[in-house]
Amino acid sequence: MKIAVATDDFSTVTGHIGRCRGFIIYEVDNDKIINKVEKENSFTNHHGEQHHHGHHEENHNHSHSRLVNALKDCSHLICTAAGWRVVEDLKQNNIEVVFTNESSAELAALKLSKGELVINEDGVCRTH
Repeated sequence: MKIAVATDDFSTVTGHIGRCRGFIIYEVDNDKIINKVEKENSFTNHHGEQHHHGHHEENHNHSHSRLVNALKDCSHLICTAAGWRVVEDLKQNNIEVVFTNESSAELAALKLSKGELVINEDGVCRTH
């Protein structure tokens, strides 16, 4: 099982997928991490933005195809929050977005693989 975790420091779980510094891809087998890859975020539309205005421009391209392609081998993406558009795009490409308040990226991936991760149902941002 490959699990991606959104992160700003390559140690903890972070929120907004589009602005995170990167992703940690954990490969988990038999409740053990057998591989870990760190990917700098160079494929989301908002990476590097300092401020978010609560909406997108009307003609803004909402495609998340670069993100989907970067995470295509993952079954899940763990984060603390995300916009509904990216959640839907990932879901349509068989990547389940899982929201949690767990701070440790590694523990979040291990707990998810064991079915023990506490899921936060309020992680979807509907304002954009």
